[in-house]
Amino acid sequence: MSDSRAHGEPQHPTPRIARTDGGRTDGDIGDGDRAEVEKSGGETEATFARLFDQAPFGYLITDNDDVIVRANTTFATSIGTAVGDLVGRRFRDLLPPGSQLLYETRHLPVLRLNGSVGEVFLEVLNTSGSTLPVLANAATDGVEVRIGVLPAVERVGYEQQLLLTQRTAESLAARVTVLQDASSAFAAAISESAIAVSLVSILEETLTASDACVALVDANGHLDVVAGTNPIDGLIRDDRELLGANVVEFEKPVVVNTADGESSAYPWVVEALRAARLQTIAVFPIMHNAKPVGVVAAFFRRGRVLEESETEVVLALARQAGQVLTRLRVQEQLAFAALHDQLTGLANRASIRHSLTVALPAALRMSRALSVMFLDLDGFKAVNDKLGHHVGDAILQQVAGRLHASVRAGDLVARYGGDEFVVVCAETAGEEVAIVAARIHEQIRAGFTEAEGFPISASIGIAVYTGQTELSTDTIIGTADAAMYESKRLGRDRTTLVEL
Repeated sequence: MSDSRAHGEPQHPTPRIARTDGGRTDGDIGDGDRAEVEKSGGETEATFARLFDQAPFGYLITDNDDVIVRANTTFATSIGTAVGDLVGRRFRDLLPPGSQLLYETRHLPVLRLNGSVGEVFLEVLNTSGSTLPVLANAATDGVEVRIGVLPAVERVGYEQQLLLTQRTAESLAARVTVLQDASSAFAAAISESAIAVSLVSILEETLTASDACVALVDANGHLDVVAGTNPIDGLIRDDRELLGANVVEFEKPVVVNTADGESSAYPWVVEALRAARLQTIAVFPIMHNAKPVGVVAAFFRRGRVLEESETEVVLALARQAGQVLTRLRVQEQLAFAALHDQLTGLANRASIRHSLTVALPAALRMSRALSVMFLDLDGFKAVNDKLGHHVGDAILQQVAGRLHASVRAGDLVARYGGDEFVVVCAETAGEEVAIVAARIHEQIRAGFTEAEGFPISASIGIAVYTGQTELSTDTIIGTADAAMYESKRLGRDRTTLVEL
């Protein structure tokens, strides 16, 4: 019999036995009685050590960090090792990956919650490289954990459970890989379309879909396909009901199969699927902070029932995409606000100066003309003073629209400040820019309903850069501004042109 104390077993003092016969206490025990008690205690301790070591099942004791502090010979022998080789190792390290996952996700949480756990099917690694199926029971008193390990070689049912666990672990690993790949792809994307393209690619591969598409909610609240292929119009628009809109509204995925037939909540989608020779469509919401961002849809040529794990993966992908898309939109809004006038939506002073800083050197290199038009509204101050700033703001917004309607597609219109506007006409000389100025005069003279009785016109100054000598942004804007004041001096509602 091996002495368990040789394996680091804690030493326990021999118990003192209280005696009540004749009024004697344990302190009154004679030498002979004391020897008998010590002999009895030693035999009891040896008996329990033998029962522990040679129990018909494996027995281990670990600390709260899962480190084995004691193990019996039965368990050590069952996995082909010695007791001394087990002490100091973590119990989970004796398990293969599948069982480690089950041990960490089921066994330990239940043990910590309830103080005990029973009949958890695990596999223990043998020194030969094989595995031993076992049933593990454990209990803890908060200081140490006692684990009973019962061989379960013949328990086929538990082998099936292990197989399911392994498959779950593999599925979980695959899901983690998909989400990690998506995170990398989304992080590298610098535009909404790039994110949408990545999401379509990942979805097609993950679900083995024949087609997929992403539709995002535009500024008007409508869904617009930005990536992928949408084989049925019913996903986005239909006179009777919007499938995509419903998915966004209720924040839940919808799967429609042609096998559902007339019993489907979306019979017209079933018709569209059949017409496109498809059998299933699955549509998932893209949300962020309970706000709709869009939908992602997958199409299948065969009947498809999505497993819960697949749905969870797609929803997780959609949440990731929603976060990144929202962040990009916020960044775009901030960038737009930095370079655009909040009231009119036109480019602002910083934007127009930056554009000229780039355009002037380009015009010089190519020896091409460039015209800058400086415009100030005549009679606008009276509108603000008499009718109020809210009317003035409405007039400025209309002026912005009329300027856009007057200039050419490539011309840049900006609000420089107050009721002053600037128009940059690239590759444009005096005669051409004068035509644009004439259209602007006509548009502004047309009057404004909100300011009836208050005539408003435009005084315009134009600086034409011929592209022959180097010129600064301040110089060309200052020249156009001075020309505008000359138009005011000459009677307003006219254009003054200066060549540089």
